[in-house]
Amino acid sequence: MEFNQGGFTPPENNYNNGAYSYTPYNMPKFIPYDVWNREKARIKKLSILAGAGVLLFIVFSSVYVGIYTFIGNMLGLIGGNATDAYTAVTSSNEFLFIFEILYSVFVVGGPFFVLGAVFYKKGLVGTLPMGKPLKAKLLPLVVIAGFGVCLFGNIINSYITLFFEMLAGSELEYSFITETPDTVGGILLFYLSTAVVPALIEEVAMRGIIMQPLRRYGDWFAIICSSLVFGFMHCNLVQIPFAFIAGIVIGYAVIATESIWTGVLIHFMNNAFSVTVSIIYDIYGMDSWQYKLCDAAFYVFMIVGAALAYIVIRKFKDKPMYRSPLINQGRNIFGQVHPYSAKVSNKSLYGAYIFTLPMISAFAMVCIETVITMLYM
Repeated sequence: MEFNQGGFTPPENNYNNGAYSYTPYNMPKFIPYDVWNREKARIKKLSILAGAGVLLFIVFSSVYVGIYTFIGNMLGLIGGNATDAYTAVTSSNEFLFIFEILYSVFVVGGPFFVLGAVFYKKGLVGTLPMGKPLKAKLLPLVVIAGFGVCLFGNIINSYITLFFEMLAGSELEYSFITETPDTVGGILLFYLSTAVVPALIEEVAMRGIIMQPLRRYGDWFAIICSSLVFGFMHCNLVQIPFAFIAGIVIGYAVIATESIWTGVLIHFMNNAFSVTVSIIYDIYGMDSWQYKLCDAAFYVFMIVGAALAYIVIRKFKDKPMYRSPLINQGRNIFGQVHPYSAKVSNKSLYGAYIFTLPMISAFAMVCIETVITMLYM
């Protein structure tokens, strides 16, 4: 670690030198107040921009759906062949799949791609790990392990969903999709819109644009904070626990392998499995052997994934997680408080990131969206 006139320079490590290396450092005797104040301001700036990205996503989502609804209402007033044609097109699953693909690209990705440009302009950007995964031979193990732990998160989420449905008195529905397509082209579009495109866009946004700059303050700090933002992106309290757990799993996998593609694969497998179960349920029914096979596969992948997660952690133990050299207890080597020492802890770092107006506003919007869904959906 180095202190200089410009503030704080973290040691060379896996997130800023692009190489698989780790440079040990000596923990500081104390952190000067001016250094901590500068770094705290930087953390808050990252939080403000990330929170603004979530709020902008919510605005984009409302506008996107609002335009769709407005056009339908206007044509409904006009009537005639145009209205019939519009209704026929928009009621098809193919249209809804394309609608969701565009939604992922422009509504989900758009705000965070803009955010990435702002990060770059303000010197806050981190290096996106777009290269080949480290220890590529272990990639199948990492992906299956990540997928299995995500399935465990699905179980937790199912109980939380049940709780909210009991409060609402009805089943909660968050998707535009009404029925499973019955054509090969429709099924391919289903996978593309639900598994492929969201996995790519969301991983670049969350584990790339949001997580990488935060690694300056520790890898686990970056994983936890980016997972929180990922949870907010799902816009309801029902799905936040699953998204948070999945974010932690995928974030660790991306940092361990130093490749965003690992996260994309885990994210894709999780979504693709859900699509497959949905298709089999709609075509064959819950009592079919096909559906029971999917149910068995769910628990097999979850158990195997948990076992592989332990193996993966052992395999990557020589790839230590970067710790922030800012962390100290405000005391020098003799155990006395230095007169110019700022007491910095993990609590201080998380507090600086979580408690900003945009981040609190994003959480408030998530609560509002949840209440609206429970009352009117």
